[in-house]
Amino acid sequence: MSIKLFPVLCNEKNMANYAYILNDTQSKQTLIIDAAEPDPIISKLEELNLTPSYILTTHHHFDHVGANETLKQKYNLQIIAPEKEFSKIPAADTAARDGETIYIGSLEITPISAAGHTNGHLLYYIPKEKMLFTGDVLFNCCIGGLFEGTPQEMFTSLQKIKALPNDTLIFAGHEYTRSCLPPQAFNHPEFQLYLQKMLSREQGNTAPATLAEEKQFNPYLQADTLSEFLGQ
Repeated sequence: MSIKLFPVLCNEKNMANYAYILNDTQSKQTLIIDAAEPDPIISKLEELNLTPSYILTTHHHFDHVGANETLKQKYNLQIIAPEKEFSKIPAADTAARDGETIYIGSLEITPISAAGHTNGHLLYYIPKEKMLFTGDVLFNCCIGGLFEGTPQEMFTSLQKIKALPNDTLIFAGHEYTRSCLPPQAFNHPEFQLYLQKMLSREQGNTAPATLAEEKQFNPYLQADTLSEFLGQ
């Protein structure tokens, strides 16, 4: 793997956001996905002795863009934002469009349109590494709320995720797993590896679930039709 990834938990007391620092070991380029809060991100970058060149933003909500302006001023970096939400993203420089590959160093990143949580939400997929950054569309064992979109749009977005390889690594925008788990999870043998990953993430480690695991444990990915998704 040519990517070193470092999750940074932000807004810990209320939102439990993830910002992700990615370092391309081939080109030495560093980027951030969803710059949620300045201080934890800057602290981690200084610890790692990394200087970011880009921010990729999944959507416009304040808890995913809160560090944009501070980091741009400090590092003179470029901010890539969803085309449909471009005017809402602080300090945005370049629009990202569905299916148009973004090249950063040796990385090839594919934006995937995923309306539902917001109208212009994008996922960022790195096919070579099978890494998917889902923002607030897909969480571990649950999904994001429909702030702007419709159930049909969210269902369609989830089908796009389900179509990816089962060994795709899921990097969500929040650490909400514990509150999303069903009551029987802690005593059910099938959940134990999934729970171990959650506990590891809660300790600040990189422990993504796979898409196969989300298909197994996330009820929102088990619906094959819109009617099932709506519980009809």
